[in-house]
Amino acid sequence: MPRVDAGLPASAPAVPEPARVEVPALGVDVSVVPEGIDDAGALALPEDPGVAAWYEYGPSPFADAGSSVIAAHVDSLQYGLGDFAALAGAPAGTEVLVRSADGTTARFAVVSVETTDKTGVPGATVFDRTGAPRLTLITCGGEFDYGAGHYLSNVIVTAAPVP
Repeated sequence: MPRVDAGLPASAPAVPEPARVEVPALGVDVSVVPEGIDDAGALALPEDPGVAAWYEYGPSPFADAGSSVIAAHVDSLQYGLGDFAALAGAPAGTEVLVRSADGTTARFAVVSVETTDKTGVPGATVFDRTGAPRLTLITCGGEFDYGAGHYLSNVIVTAAPVP
């Protein structure tokens, strides 16, 4: 994951933080907590796949530019299958709702779903702070490596704002 100065100018307006992600057509409804990076340099994730992590050093889903990243585990032995497991089957146009704690709602529509090797995640694109605003949802997918104890791929959903 690329590291970038997360400092904001003193005049930056406050932007709401995400508190919940919903994809009604897929039955996705998870709470969201802000997270940074873990000791391995990856986005820190809550153990429970029913709770997603928003990369708090990147754009908010309510920002005017850049990729807002929200990720969650696909499953766990302790908690079972998580809601983000359904994202791999999201057709283009699927509505994604992001809600803040104050009730503000941002609406997005799925543009693409791709599965990529964990080593092939395009960090500069996924964690981009510039360009058109977009939402990037990430979970694990593909084949599970029982020896290593993790999935070999990530499912990356890109969604664009809907006015």
